[in-house]
Amino acid sequence: MYGKLWRRAVAGGLLAGAFGVASPVMADDHVSIMVFDASGSMWARMEDDKSRIEVAREVVDEFAASRDASIPFGVVAYGHTRRGDCDDIEAVLPLGTHEGDEIARTIHDLNPQGMTPLTDSMARAREMIPRTAESADIILVTDGLENCGGDPCALAAEMAEEGIDLRAHVVGFALEEEEVQTLSCVPEQTGGQLFTTQSGEELSAALDEIAVAEPEALRVQLRALDERNPEEHVRRVDWDVAEEAGESIFSGESRGIIDLELMPGHYTVEAEAEVFAGGTEFEITPQTDEPVDIMMAKTQATLELSAEDAETGEALDGVDWVALNVEIEDAVEVRSEDTDPLELHLEPGEYRIIAERGATSGDAREMATLAEDREVVVTLEQALPGAELHAPDTAGVGSMVDVGWDGPGEDRDFIAVVEPGAPEDDTGHSRRASDRVQGEEQVTLQMPDALGPHELRYVHREMGAVLATRTIELEPVEASVSAPGDVPAGAQFEVEWEGPVNRNDYIAIVAAGAPDDDTGHGRRATARVSEDGEPVTLQAPDALDTYEVRYVIRDSRRVLASQEVTLTPVEASVSAPEEVPAGAYFEVEWEGPVNRNDYIAIVAAGAPDDETGHSRRATSRVSEDGEPVKIQAPDALGTHEVRYVLRDSRRVLASQEVTLTPVEASLEAPDTVLPGADFEVRWEGPENRNDFVAIVEPDAPEGDSGDSRSASSRVSGDTETLTAPDEEGEYEIRYVIRDSGRTLEAIPITVGGTDVTLSAEDSVAARSTVEVSFTGPGRFEDLIEIVEAGADPDDSAVQDARASQGSPVQLFAPSSAGSYEIRYRASDSGEVLESIPLEVE
Repeated sequence: MYGKLWRRAVAGGLLAGAFGVASPVMADDHVSIMVFDASGSMWARMEDDKSRIEVAREVVDEFAASRDASIPFGVVAYGHTRRGDCDDIEAVLPLGTHEGDEIARTIHDLNPQGMTPLTDSMARAREMIPRTAESADIILVTDGLENCGGDPCALAAEMAEEGIDLRAHVVGFALEEEEVQTLSCVPEQTGGQLFTTQSGEELSAALDEIAVAEPEALRVQLRALDERNPEEHVRRVDWDVAEEAGESIFSGESRGIIDLELMPGHYTVEAEAEVFAGGTEFEITPQTDEPVDIMMAKTQATLELSAEDAETGEALDGVDWVALNVEIEDAVEVRSEDTDPLELHLEPGEYRIIAERGATSGDAREMATLAEDREVVVTLEQALPGAELHAPDTAGVGSMVDVGWDGPGEDRDFIAVVEPGAPEDDTGHSRRASDRVQGEEQVTLQMPDALGPHELRYVHREMGAVLATRTIELEPVEASVSAPGDVPAGAQFEVEWEGPVNRNDYIAIVAAGAPDDDTGHGRRATARVSEDGEPVTLQAPDALDTYEVRYVIRDSRRVLASQEVTLTPVEASVSAPEEVPAGAYFEVEWEGPVNRNDYIAIVAAGAPDDETGHSRRATSRVSEDGEPVKIQAPDALGTHEVRYVLRDSRRVLASQEVTLTPVEASLEAPDTVLPGADFEVRWEGPENRNDFVAIVEPDAPEGDSGDSRSASSRVSGDTETLTAPDEEGEYEIRYVIRDSGRTLEAIPITVGGTDVTLSAEDSVAARSTVEVSFTGPGRFEDLIEIVEAGADPDDSAVQDARASQGSPVQLFAPSSAGSYEIRYRASDSGEVLESIPLEVE
């Protein structure tokens, strides 16, 4: 018969005597205020055919008779005097000490009939709490949810900020659990409780549970102390605190000193650390005021290891350690990354401690005990490992030489070629003069461009020590270049060559007498030589005079061979129409040297030589096939120049004047179109690349293509389809030259409704023919429909025909008699523009 009582405890224990049952607190220490639901829904019947208000009165009668009348109590009711009034809130029982029959009589006098202003009612209860109160409980008993626009959660957040211990409880009476959950924020934010009750028995149990006094938890400090020195606590501890019955109430890793909130009673604690363990039993009473100390016994011995340099005495980092148990010959290996002492935890016994760092090492013996942590300092001394190099006795200057080696092969060890007597950390004359050793593979080094003896060295990188050397004699090398004696200015030409083919050696063309490190006028004025000995291709500068072709050793920039070449003049011509429509594409015939990336361009007359025109399509590269190029004229008038330009120097080699002439366009479109409708525009114009037709506002800037993708269309053929804007008003249709954004022609157009009328016989026979005359836009998207009288705009039609058929249209009358409508509907927008009644007999 009764539903199961559902309760959620939102926070820790409440203060003793929420309703005053057997409480020792003084009257002004704690107060309780009940917010009682007297809304109209309280007359609803329950399973035993009693109304909710009758059941609630009986429960409050029992509660009032059993509570301690010395504790201040008050009642706020809502919905008990007026229907539909969210301000119907009253403190029906002021806060004070009241006998049980006075509380019961107050509830019995309530006549449920109004709204459910939960938030304002709880706020009224909060106002009744005196400032002298140290704690307070607000108990909301309700059979409904807030329906006056209040925000219980926001109010609860404000209550949580009060200066006293204020808790708000929610008792849902005859509400579903999901409904009560919507009020869970109130107890969650204030530390109260949440109940769902479905009967008087459950309501009584909820009030009794709130009224039960709970013992107060006590703050207790637990300390894990080193039993060898109780003044020191263990730093990181795994704790397990359990009640006397064995249930764990706290477990996990934390500091060696922790504070817990525990109820009075008996407890056990187990504590473990990296090399400590301990435990104890203890009792908590209201009189407990001393920490609980857990003496931690050592479970492993500790050696604190550190290393120092034998020469400087400095502490060392990056040390590899081995601790060998002398008795059982068991070893532990670790590494210390910094100079701080390394704590090593071991079983008790005698150990040999070995330390290594690079080529240095040292050892010591130490007894590890549980009674005392021992410091072990090991001094490291260096012993150089052996190494050997294998290489030719001689090599050409700047050449690449393979070097074999034997040695420790440690990470970052390297082999280098340096001048005799160079410092031990010298890595040579360039990046390729040294190379790290890897495995057993030989390394390849580039010799410096210098004559005489040099040293090959094996260098131990970590120690900074040279382990082996070998002398190598560097000898002279030769080279030659062969190129045409005359080269057209700006042209590409081949150079044959011979030389040492050192890494990155190159051939270059430079002005005669240029410095050795000059690499020429541009990226294509140099070319690397390769092992295959193939000729290289260079591009001559756009200049006249004597130049040099050179073989250059890249490492030193020394010129090993050179030959003079003479750069000769080149010519070009262009031929284009004398007149070109503004913005149009046109062909240009040409002759010229066809150097790499030379181009034809159209620019304003007198423009600087490096001008490339008004846009990307105003230039076009020339090609070996000599075919005419196609370029686009700017959208401008007057004299311009077509030019042949040498790309490398931007010099104009040939030019011809052309005159840009005006172009015209025309547009035809409807005077008026519907908002959002598609319509056709007929046009004539130059049809330049990407020219377009658009519908825009009259004051739109030049080049505007409208506010949507379908508001403009590139010109093609002679007709384009545009979509009108959704907003009514005056607009323009424009023909726009895409290249400049200039409007070549514009006509006005109105976007708005058109007059729509319908006429037909008032009454027709079922299944007969209905003839409908109409006026309107007559678009393909528009429909003449017969629908049932009162149909919504988007309801399906009984019969329909497209308005594009023209007026009149004929439709079949419905087969069933009744009242209908004939309507004109725009199917794309769904709007019904006109309708008339039709009776079918």
